[in-house]
Amino acid sequence: MKTTSCTENSYAFNNAPRCGAKTKRNHGNPCRSPAIRGKSRCRIHGGSKGSGGQAGNRNALKHGYTTTAVKQFRATVKKLLKTA
Repeated sequence: MKTTSCTENSYAFNNAPRCGAKTKRNHGNPCRSPAIRGKSRCRIHGGSKGSGGQAGNRNALKHGYTTTAVKQFRATVKKLLKTA
């Protein structure tokens, strides 16, 4: 049998402090998920160690065709072909 922390028709989940992160899904309002114990954010928005996005803009990188380094390389090759 599963145990819960229920006291008089009120679960601890209902009274837990909420995450303060603003979300797109909620039209800029704060996230409604409960915050991790001792922190101000939920598990999705950085409450637990190792959660959240990666450092830098690596989240949006799919193939690298439009990175600055590749654009500079293409410009250099174009210039060399033009002079040859």
